Amino acid sequence: MFSSRLHQLCVVTFLCIFLYHGSLHAEMCVETEKQALLKLKEGFIHGMELLSSWNGDDCCKWKGVSCNNLTGHVTSLHLKFSNFTAVEDLNYLVDEMPEMEFFTRSTNLAGKIDSSICELQHLTFLDLSHNYLRGEIPECIGSLGQLKQLKLAWNDLNSLPYALSNLSNLEYLDLSKNDFVESDLDWLSHLSTLRYLDLSKNNLVAVIDWTSSISKIPFLSELHLDDCGLPQVNPESISHINSSTSLQILSLSRNHFDYSIMSWVLNVSKVLTILDLSHNELDGGIIKSFNTLCHLKKLYLGHNKLSDKLSDYLPELCSAKDLEVLNLDHNPFRNGSFPDFSLFSSLERLSLQSTSIVGPLSFAHLPCLKALDLSSNNLNGSLPVFEVTKFASLHFLDLSHNKLSGRLPYSIGQLSNLWFLSISSNELNGGISEQHVFNLSGLKIFDVSKNSLSFNLNPDWVPPFQLVALYATSCNLGPQFPKWLKQQRKLQVLQISNTYIMDSFPEWFGDISSSLLYINVSHNKLSGILPKSLSGVKTGLISTWDFSFNNLYGTLPPFPPKVFELFLSNNMFSGFESSFCETFPVSVTYLDLSSNALTGPLPNCWQNFQNLEVLNLANNSLSGGVPESFGNLRSILSMHLNNNNFSGDIPSLALCKGSLRFIDFGDNNLEGTLQTWLEFEHLIVLRLRGNKIQGSIPQSLCNMLSLKVLDLSSNNITGKIPQCIGLISAMSDMEFRGEIIFYRTSAPLIFHDSGIGFFEDEISLTWKGGNYEMGKILGYFIAIDISNNNLVGEIPESITSLVGLISLNLSRNNLTGFIPDNIGHLKNLESLDLSRNHLHGRMPTSFSNLNFLNYMNLSFNNLSGMIPLSTQLQSFLASSYAGNMLCGSPLQNQCLDVRPRVQNNKDQLLSFVFYLSPALGFCVGFWSVCGTLIVKSSWRRAYFQLFINIIDWMYVTVVVFIARMKRRF
Repeated sequence: MFSSRLHQLCVVTFLCIFLYHGSLHAEMCVETEKQALLKLKEGFIHGMELLSSWNGDDCCKWKGVSCNNLTGHVTSLHLKFSNFTAVEDLNYLVDEMPEMEFFTRSTNLAGKIDSSICELQHLTFLDLSHNYLRGEIPECIGSLGQLKQLKLAWNDLNSLPYALSNLSNLEYLDLSKNDFVESDLDWLSHLSTLRYLDLSKNNLVAVIDWTSSISKIPFLSELHLDDCGLPQVNPESISHINSSTSLQILSLSRNHFDYSIMSWVLNVSKVLTILDLSHNELDGGIIKSFNTLCHLKKLYLGHNKLSDKLSDYLPELCSAKDLEVLNLDHNPFRNGSFPDFSLFSSLERLSLQSTSIVGPLSFAHLPCLKALDLSSNNLNGSLPVFEVTKFASLHFLDLSHNKLSGRLPYSIGQLSNLWFLSISSNELNGGISEQHVFNLSGLKIFDVSKNSLSFNLNPDWVPPFQLVALYATSCNLGPQFPKWLKQQRKLQVLQISNTYIMDSFPEWFGDISSSLLYINVSHNKLSGILPKSLSGVKTGLISTWDFSFNNLYGTLPPFPPKVFELFLSNNMFSGFESSFCETFPVSVTYLDLSSNALTGPLPNCWQNFQNLEVLNLANNSLSGGVPESFGNLRSILSMHLNNNNFSGDIPSLALCKGSLRFIDFGDNNLEGTLQTWLEFEHLIVLRLRGNKIQGSIPQSLCNMLSLKVLDLSSNNITGKIPQCIGLISAMSDMEFRGEIIFYRTSAPLIFHDSGIGFFEDEISLTWKGGNYEMGKILGYFIAIDISNNNLVGEIPESITSLVGLISLNLSRNNLTGFIPDNIGHLKNLESLDLSRNHLHGRMPTSFSNLNFLNYMNLSFNNLSGMIPLSTQLQSFLASSYAGNMLCGSPLQNQCLDVRPRVQNNKDQLLSFVFYLSPALGFCVGFWSVCGTLIVKSSWRRAYFQLFINIIDWMYVTVVVFIARMKRRF
């Protein structure tokens, strides 16, 4: 026995020595596989830091590469460099604050997947997800027979090879979020070992029999087919499908499924534990379907058409006592109070956002509840007392966008596990003291914005939490800048606009965070000079700063190099520092310095800012010429230089014409001709009013097919309006309507605040006789204003093809001729000004078709005749028609001749023909009969003989009738 044990010990010792010795000699990877990796690298487009480790002899030490310790073969390739996590609903991440590292890096691979990857024949794991890879998956990928996990999600791949069906050992396949367009999924049936499949966010519209293909995968346990455009299920075609004993997780969201999908869901598996049918078109008919799904632990039915009362659905859930997650948000339930969830003793996450819940709020005992979302309902009354015994596990609480009132209960500060708390957009009042938050040590996101709450915190108070995001818009944090924020070292989002702060911006602010992403201190009364220490503030890769609407002054200080969006409007900044070109962040994308006190010429170094998309310098006192370097802004979308003192000619903007959408250089002293400005084929808004632009309007105006707003008023433009003006598609095609002109910023939308992430362009336009700021409605506004110039000639008839026009202003020119007859085709017109021209003739009768017209000015022309009758035209003041020879309502001088009037030679000709036609008809008819009787004697004799016969018949008939009457009486 002893010798046997000694023998076993020797064998084990020998194996250990062999394995150790083998591991020492397997440090180097296989040369052919190393060369395959280098060739694969050549197909990628990447930053230098991504694959910088891919050099040297041992590829097993390269980043993302793993090898077998014995053989040196590459077994794993993990090249998912982005940390981006798609989070649409924070209820999915309730246990802890989600990591936000994905805001600090934007490194991804691009390019294509080279076929050299197929030389890695020992691969068992391949992850290239969350990159920007394009093109085809190599056909030879089917030769990787040992591959068990394949992850190619979140790329732009467009070809799915059938050879994937050869991966007989594949257990995990994730191809979601690509550009695949498939018509057949039968190849999946060959993947007999597959456990996990995700084809979400691809085009599977043409896969008619998709249910049959999925049912042929014998051991599938998790399936994701979200947002694939899948066809509806025919219940009669699935009767032969056997129920699976392995499928436990099924996600079919965003496919527009109706109730018929339940016939397949109930057949495909009897052991489902997670079911996601959110964002479909399910109605109340599914309520009875869930009484057989007794193993469910997570159920997502949000964004459907479930109606009736919410409380009617709860008893039908067979798995109520075992259910852990229930999401019913955004369904049109009938108004009802908060239901009783006491039967759901295991419930951890409950989302009832926007489900028409009304009345006061009361809670059942839910000891396991971690996340509760009751936002966007009609809850009223005061907040309930949060008993710790009922909410010991609560991590996530969202009661925002309701009508809750009263004070914040102190008991909320006892929810020690809470990391997300939002009570924004309610009617709460009173104060927030240390006692309200003294035990919230895990709090990360705190949203109390849009209430009447006041922060009554001691300036020296040290909070027990480290916030990642604070939202307190429209609360009272003032008058001093809150010093307790000095202790918040992890702050990434600070939204404290309109919080009654009347202080200077603190020097210590640069120390509070290591990755600041968003700061908004706008609409306060911050004063003084911004500290130069701001340039040292540590930010994420992308950062948005908003200091607008304060009382800050001085020259612009240097900002952190990674600030992407910078909003400094409506302050009193006076100029640019001499070091502006060297110290201002070159990564800036949006720069708003409008409505300040900036003076002098602009720096001429704008070629440094190649990422700049929106530049707003309006409403300052800047002077000199427009810098030549503006012409190098290749990414620019919108430029506002209006209301300054710029002069001289405009530099060439030819390099910008592919990107520019919005130009406002109005109210300056700029010179030149229009030809410079009409080369931008994608331009939506062009505003040049109040300058010294000369020359005529070139024909190239008609090539600006996207133009929706054209304001050339108050210049020195001469010549005629081009006849081709009716060809501008955006003004004539109603499908162009409704495009909102806004720009999406890089601010983190994940942080709950819908006001973060975009801003809208604005413009000042003359409309309805006054100046108006167009912001939110600008995308719906279509206008032409060429008033106060020296235009001559007639108004082109083609202008009536611009049926989308809302405002047309051609006043104060030297236009002659008639108003176009078809002016009534402009049925969307709300404002029309043709005053102070030399137009003559009568008002076209089609004016009566302008039903939306609520401002019109035709004064001081040479118009004559009767004002057409309509609801609109008689409602205007007499001054709208002054200086003409018009008559009729609303004027006091009535028309003497009330017959229909004619306006021009064309109408006169029609009137003459109207009277001539009956006369000619009578003459032709009369002489065609009488003339024939005179010329042809045989017809004449027959005609008179007919009359004689008729007279004889009438005579005999009368005589007979009289004789009968005499005999009778």
